Amino acid sequence: MSLSEQEQRALREIEQALMADDPKFGKAVSSDSSLAGGGLTLRGIALFVLGLVLLVAGVALSQQTLWFVALGIVGFLVMFGSGVWMLRGGGSNKLSFSSRTSKAKNQAPGNSSLGDKMEENFRRRFEGNK
Repeated sequence: MSLSEQEQRALREIEQALMADDPKFGKAVSSDSSLAGGGLTLRGIALFVLGLVLLVAGVALSQQTLWFVALGIVGFLVMFGSGVWMLRGGGSNKLSFSSRTSKAKNQAPGNSSLGDKMEENFRRRFEGNK
């Protein structure tokens, strides 16, 4: 399920605000980072899905013969192995979730970001309830 334009814009603004607040952290996160510090790869995901299919097939068909129980065990081992492989950084086709360059510095002082507006609204509501 993809994000709407408004949600993507809001995420970009939050990301820009974080980059402006802590550039060192932003640089560390945006420099070819991937999930869990490992290498979330297409090959690893495909192996994980293959293991899942084997596991489900083995469990579903285990009443036929005992060979299908072995198929389920092999499926689990493939899933486990691919998960460990991805966490250790295996593969070269890493899916990186890098951030875009910060444009918060280029904004005019009168323009406030979505995060600033939300914070201001929250403070007004909180002060109004006292």
